[in-house]
Amino acid sequence: MEFPGFDPNTKLAAVYYTGGKQPHLFRIHNDVTLSRLKDQLDQINCQLNHRDTRRVVCVEYRCLLSNSVSSLRFSRMKLTNDDDVRTIFYVFGQYSTRGSIELDASLVRSAEQILKNLNRPRNYEEITALLEGPDDDISLGDP
Repeated sequence: MEFPGFDPNTKLAAVYYTGGKQPHLFRIHNDVTLSRLKDQLDQINCQLNHRDTRRVVCVEYRCLLSNSVSSLRFSRMKLTNDDDVRTIFYVFGQYSTRGSIELDASLVRSAEQILKNLNRPRNYEEITALLEGPDDDISLGDP
């Protein structure tokens, strides 16, 4: 049975943005690069929060680990290159055949965006104009 729109070369992934509580589900290609993964996560964040101008700067994989007494915990693996991304699929394929690949994405504003949002005078004339205030005298008494 075929499912329309399903690509067998993808896995289900859940991303948590900067400490978020709710995961956002998406499909991730088996041969994705780290750069392309960050771009994909940026696009998802823009779709979820169209006014958010932050960019993904760090991605971590939540690798589920178990010990001999059946205790489960997550270990975080910071993705630094394409080999790390390939490792996700290897580990997930070997140990987690159900569920989703869980990722944490850290969002940060770009330096350009921060500078753009600052409201600061740019030259001496603008500063003195702000300090001097309006030319009209203001009277608080009756007119």
